[in-house]
This record gives sequence, C-alpha cells and structure tokens, in this order.
Amino acid sequence: MTAIAVAGAGGFIGSHVVEQLVAANHRVVALDRPSADLSVAEAAGAELRQADLLDEGAAEKALEGCERVINATGLFDLRATDAELDRINAHLARRVATAARRVGARRFVHISSVAVYGKPTRQPMPEDGDQRPSSPYERSKQRGEQAILAEHRDGLEVAVLRPTLVYGPRSTYGQAMMIAMAAQAKALGVDRLPLVPGGPLGHHVHVEDVARASELLSFHPDAAGRCFNVADGHPLPFGDSLLTIAKACGMRGFGVRLAQPMWRLLGLVSRHLPNRALNRLNGQLARGHRALKARGYQAQLTPRFDKGWLAYLSGDYVFDTQRLSSLGFEPKHGDFRQSITDVIDWYRQQQWIAS
Repeated sequence: MTAIAVAGAGGFIGSHVVEQLVAANHRVVALDRPSADLSVAEAAGAELRQADLLDEGAAEKALEGCERVINATGLFDLRATDAELDRINAHLARRVATAARRVGARRFVHISSVAVYGKPTRQPMPEDGDQRPSSPYERSKQRGEQAILAEHRDGLEVAVLRPTLVYGPRSTYGQAMMIAMAAQAKALGVDRLPLVPGGPLGHHVHVEDVARASELLSFHPDAAGRCFNVADGHPLPFGDSLLTIAKACGMRGFGVRLAQPMWRLLGLVSRHLPNRALNRLNGQLARGHRALKARGYQAQLTPRFDKGWLAYLSGDYVFDTQRLSSLGFEPKHGDFRQSITDVIDWYRQQQWIAS
C-alpha cells in the first residue's frame, strides 16, 4: 500500500490530518522538522519521519514512497515578521511541493487560507474572487499558493484548500487566545465582560472538518488544479462569537448592540490603537496568568491579543463553499455555537485553561 505523507504533522492542523487519515485506514507518513513533537502522530499509528524540509535533498528523501502529500506546514502568527512568514508560508511550501513532484507524487494538497483574499470584495467570497492581501501574513499565504500552483503547471497534480478561521483541540492561537482570556477572567473572579452582540460577520471551521476536506481533495478526481474554500455553515457576528465563548466559559457579556456603521468605525479607529495600549493589555494578561499559577491552577495557554486581529472588524468575512460541497463534502461541525463548548471542555480536561 502506497503512503500518504502529511508535512507539518506536528502542528495543530497537521496532527488532526494524520489522525483523520489513520482512522480512514490509510498508510500515513507523519513528516516534520527534527525538533517537532510527533507524539500525536505516533499515538495514532503513523510512520514517523523527521527532516529539515527546507533542505531540498532531505525533503525528497523524506517523501520517498509517498504517492500523495498533504502540506500542513505553515506559520499563523500576526506578530511575525515578513521574513519569518515568507520562510514558512512561501519558501517551505514551495520546497515541499518541488520535492513531491521530483519523487513522483500523484497528488499534492496544499492547506492554505482564505487570508489570500485579504478583505473580501464579494459576499460570500468565491474562490475566483479578487485577491487583495494587505497584511504580511496574508501576502505570505498568497505567495505560498502561487508557488504551489506553479508546481502544478510543471506537472504536479495540485489541489488547494482554503480554510477560514480554524478552531479545535490543540489550537494555541486564534480563538484559543479568546478562550484563554475568558477562562482566565472567570478564574480570577470576573463574572461579566464588556462584550456586545452584533458586528461584522465571520466564518469559522472546525479543525476536524479541515482534516476531512484534506482527505477528500487527496483522492477526488475533480479536485486537481482547483482551489476550495472550507467553512462551517453559519457565519456569526464578531460580538456573538465572543459572547458564545464567554458563555461557554461560565461568563456573561454586557453592553448595547451596536449598529453596523459603528462597528466599521470601531474597526477603523482600532487599527490606529497605539502599541503601548496593547502592550499594557498583554502585560495585564501575563500577570493574571502568573497569579493563577501561583494559586495552583494548571493553565498552559497564556492569553494574548495581537493588533492584527483588529483589522477584521472592518467588514464581513463570509466565504462561498459550494465548490467543495459539489464534491460531496458537508461539515461535521456546522455551527460554531454548538461545537465550541466541546472544544472548551477539551482545554479544561487537558489543563490548557483554568477550570
């Protein structure tokens, strides 16, 4: 039986892709850098291979015997520099794809991001919509996609998956930071937060559905040479998402519902928020984390807020998923409001947040 390799198998998304593939009875090669933690992949029963994938020869050797490759490598950090983001999201992605082509892989699935669109110019945003990335992260994801699709033109059969904001067990960023903030506030005796419903619409997607979609694109004959958005079925207003998290952590929100123009104004103003204000907030969060540890709480996640997130208050981020649906895909976790409770329970059980 030929193997399917998962590059970036030690990461949040990659580890779930490995579990999905093993559960579906595929022979799986879990591939990552020598320092990566592949314990999840090992427990799942995958074959482990560790190599510096930026090294052309090492990448090719690591992919030998693999008929299909899923590239789950990537850096998702809105504070990272252009150079750091390009190194992983563009250069490393191209290196893995080139190696896959040279060893004769039949299909290459690249897990990209809806970030390639920048602020969507259409609602919902289809895969062939204009791409206007503006942040360093968004531009790095676009460059990675362009590099991968160049390999498709050179003979590698490529499919690109573009998830929206991914959440789920083992995530340490994105909504995980919001969960850590709410759980910390609750543990410190705060019962209510100044959160209001409404705001710009945004899509989420559970990591298990990203893994399932990756498997589908690895084998479906109609996936080659195409890009696919993946999201849940119910985009939520920004304020409602935060309120859902707060409620699941045992808290309440308070405040009045803001009209859409006020949210857009808030987004515009917040983008010019001085760095010292966010540094002060993150300093308070770090002190709160230390206080909980001093009380005996086991909370691995230190909450943090990055300025880059404020840009997403400026408009709706809703995405068209009909193309993926046409291949027979349906999200298992269709509603963030229902699924996030189980995710928060996982964080508590694993002592990633205070409980």
